[in-house]
Amino acid sequence: MDLQEQRQQIIASVFSRRNDEAYVAHIKIWEDAGGADGAGRKPRFILLSQSSTGTGYMHKSKRNTNGTFSVGKTWRVAELRGLQVINPISFNITLTRTYRWDTESRDDQLQFLQALVRLFRTETRGAAPLHLDGVPEPADQPGPSVNQSVLHDEPRRNPSPAPSNSYRNGVVPGPPTVERERERTSSTRSRDAALRNRPPSIQVPSPAGVVVSPRQNRRPSNAASTISQVPSISSLAPQSRPGPVSNSVSRDSQQSRDVRQAPDYPAKSRTASPAPSARTRQAPTRSDTIPPPQENGVPHRRDQNVRISYFDHTNQASLDRLLTNNTDSRIDLDGEEESARATLTNVEEMIEGYEWASDDVIGRKSTRGAIDLIEARLLDELTALEKAVSDDILFIQSQNRGLQVQTQNQRALLGEIQNLLRTVHVDQDALITLTQGSLEKTHSIQQLEEAAAELYKALQAGRDTDMAATMERLQEYRTHNSQFCKRMFDFLSIMFTAQSKLLVGDGSGLVKSPQALPVIALHQDIEAYLGRYAGLMLYLKEMDETIYARLCAAYFSSMSELHQTQITSLLGAYLDLVKTEEEDQDSGFGGGTAPGSKGGAGMRRAGTLIRSPLDGRGNKDKDKTVSGDQRASEVFDRVLDQIQTSIYRESEFITDFLQINDAGLTFADYMGLDNYFRRQATRSAGLSQTTVKLIRGAMDLIFGFLPAEFKVWLDNAVEKDKLGVIGMLGTVERAIENAEQRNNSFFINLLDKQHTRLKTMFDRYIAEQLKVIEQTKLTSKKRRGVAHFIKYFPSYVIRVENQLIGAEGREVRSLVDAAYEKIVKGMFEALRQMAKLEGEGEDKGQLNYHVILLENMHYFLAEMSRMEMGSTNVFCQSAQVIYDENLNAYIRIVFRRSFAKLIDFFDAVERLGPDSTNLSSTSTYNKSALRKVLKEYNAKDIRKNIEGLHKRVEKHFADSAEGGDAVFNHVWQACEDELLSLTDKIARLISQYYGDSGVALEFSKSDIESAFKKTRAGS
Repeated sequence: MDLQEQRQQIIASVFSRRNDEAYVAHIKIWEDAGGADGAGRKPRFILLSQSSTGTGYMHKSKRNTNGTFSVGKTWRVAELRGLQVINPISFNITLTRTYRWDTESRDDQLQFLQALVRLFRTETRGAAPLHLDGVPEPADQPGPSVNQSVLHDEPRRNPSPAPSNSYRNGVVPGPPTVERERERTSSTRSRDAALRNRPPSIQVPSPAGVVVSPRQNRRPSNAASTISQVPSISSLAPQSRPGPVSNSVSRDSQQSRDVRQAPDYPAKSRTASPAPSARTRQAPTRSDTIPPPQENGVPHRRDQNVRISYFDHTNQASLDRLLTNNTDSRIDLDGEEESARATLTNVEEMIEGYEWASDDVIGRKSTRGAIDLIEARLLDELTALEKAVSDDILFIQSQNRGLQVQTQNQRALLGEIQNLLRTVHVDQDALITLTQGSLEKTHSIQQLEEAAAELYKALQAGRDTDMAATMERLQEYRTHNSQFCKRMFDFLSIMFTAQSKLLVGDGSGLVKSPQALPVIALHQDIEAYLGRYAGLMLYLKEMDETIYARLCAAYFSSMSELHQTQITSLLGAYLDLVKTEEEDQDSGFGGGTAPGSKGGAGMRRAGTLIRSPLDGRGNKDKDKTVSGDQRASEVFDRVLDQIQTSIYRESEFITDFLQINDAGLTFADYMGLDNYFRRQATRSAGLSQTTVKLIRGAMDLIFGFLPAEFKVWLDNAVEKDKLGVIGMLGTVERAIENAEQRNNSFFINLLDKQHTRLKTMFDRYIAEQLKVIEQTKLTSKKRRGVAHFIKYFPSYVIRVENQLIGAEGREVRSLVDAAYEKIVKGMFEALRQMAKLEGEGEDKGQLNYHVILLENMHYFLAEMSRMEMGSTNVFCQSAQVIYDENLNAYIRIVFRRSFAKLIDFFDAVERLGPDSTNLSSTSTYNKSALRKVLKEYNAKDIRKNIEGLHKRVEKHFADSAEGGDAVFNHVWQACEDELLSLTDKIARLISQYYGDSGVALEFSKSDIESAFKKTRAGS
């Protein structure tokens, strides 16, 4: 795979998912895989990329089996510190540590390293060092490497010759002649002498912190470029190396070039080159190259941004004369030529130090041409100087405006500091108030808050290091703070206990309600009394956390004792209101007579109650006097209502009083102090983990006794009313919903534990009832009609449903429905076991089986259908199926004694009827046999058989004590319907198979109806 294909696959698989990165370059490397003897080498690819923000990245990737690339590790290019080429196909790279990578191609390695260096220079802009060993610097790099910076430092230590001034116009001169070199050396020495004799310069320092533009960084202004030595033009043509000139010019030119090439280094100050007069011209000595003199042994350094200006009156007079002579050009040239040449000599000496004063100007033989050139050049320079001076004036004015604003800000800040110093001073009266002020009266508490605010401001300011250094009495303020916090703790600790005893008095903290029931006395007086200290509690919380934690613990202890006294007394009083179940009720499914089971009227009344919505406790019930025989669920509902009121009120009060919340309110906010103190308070806010743990467990510390009290009370209540556990489950679930709305986690956890215990007790109760049902036995020899558990179940359902008013959608509803299903299934199975057949045929055992099931299913259907409950409808359907099956079986058995021949004959005819040959050829079923059978069942015989059947059925069901008449009437009506159906069947078969015989039944349906009607009238 060539390099271009690799590049396309890398971009497709890596950078297509990195939208903010663009591919730059890559190279395949081999690195050590950690194998023995160096044999383990694995190929990897190093990818270079650049983000949209200019940040460079270097990814180490591997090529997958499917041709895609996946990135394993990434470095930032800015972390690069060095590159070392070991050989043409191996190099070291230094990031956070040094790696050695082998490559496959010399050209690929070179291109990759140059791309890496180029990306590094682009991102760092030359600001970060990079060590290169054997790596050629890319030609288009803006910044130097470490080695290059060393080369740039060398000219500053050893000045090299400066190029000729003719470079200004881009002309590269040839080697200078001896005469030209001598002239330049002479003029250079003259300028050096002038430098030593120049007047003092006017210096304008650059303000600190002002960012100078690239032009200003290179030179302060255009004026400096005119008066001082401008940078050499050698930077425009670095390839040329002119011949040597004087050291003075070389040093100035080299400094200018250093400023442009190395902007990160501060530029050295450049001195102006004024035009020297003839008096100052002298031969140079070795002292020309000696550095400037030192004062007190310290070398004199100039600011790099200092502007150097110089004005010489003698030179200016010469220029004025020259310009004046130029305007009077028509004067006798012969008479003035000598004077003009003398003036030109002075001008040449004056301008010899400027770089534009070339031999083409100074050496011009024509005086008039030299003057014109000098005049034009000086006008250009003066114009540039004027513009530069204007720029400097504007710059100085802007700096003055900035200094004015800075001065105003400093004055305002000084005023604020002085005001703050006056503020943090605590008046002596405030300290006396904190020490001796009353903690009892309301107006005294307000005075204490104001005095505490003064001390608070001083202590908050003292937390600032700078302010603490200016406060002489800071330690004294801290002592007063500690004393005041201790004084508050001592006072409030006593008042917690005193207020609790005042509420309880000689009793147990309970009062009588309008319904003559004991209720918990509310803590309104305690809350109103202690609520006055909420502001001081904020102060205590911020200024002395240790005292605050101790005071919270004291409050929790006092309130826990008070609540325990009240709630324990309440639970004991309400336990006496729970009604104890009677023996017949307590027996449950095991035996006895269920209440309301005697007669259908009682059950109907019970059914009416279950459908009435008035069974729930409404608002009107709370105004009625409650008697002492209530269900356990009703009593528990009243108990829980009062306990949850106490819990909610206590939780809300301690949130405000002890500031146990996430509001972040500080004493500075409470007192409305300045923003400075609010910021200081917020900065130092926060409690230790120990204190946070203490206040978060406040409710557990106050009401920690409740789980044990609840357990004892629930056990005693369930012992009195076992079925009341269902209602108590519903009460707990309603309380959990209310607690979740209030977001009271403590009460939710407490109720969840009680809910779990109650569910366990309910499951245990259902298991006991199922065990009782299984143990019930009824033998066929001693039939007792409807089983006890069948009679008890409707009463059980009524008692359960009366406790589930409004429980739809809650867990207790599903628990009860599941319990119903288990109980009904157990009852039906027990009935089948009790009426189990011991043999085949028509005997008492078989009849007893059907009679028992008919009696029990009829009773179950009659009672449960009145309730009109959706949760029991499915059980009624199951009972109806069982009833119908056993009724049909019972009728077939009792009909065989009276109508056996008739039933058997026509059953056989119906079975053999399709083949008429069998009927005529068989003597058993021919016409003669038909006539013989029909003679035995005439109208008189039918009446006698019906009377005998009536006596037998009446004997079976008349003994039933519970609804015997109802089940008998239903069975007897079924017998009549079955006999009429049999008659229709016989008439149809005779007409179908014996139609030509002329034989017919000797009784009719009217005879049957008349006989059954007579039996009903007789009974």
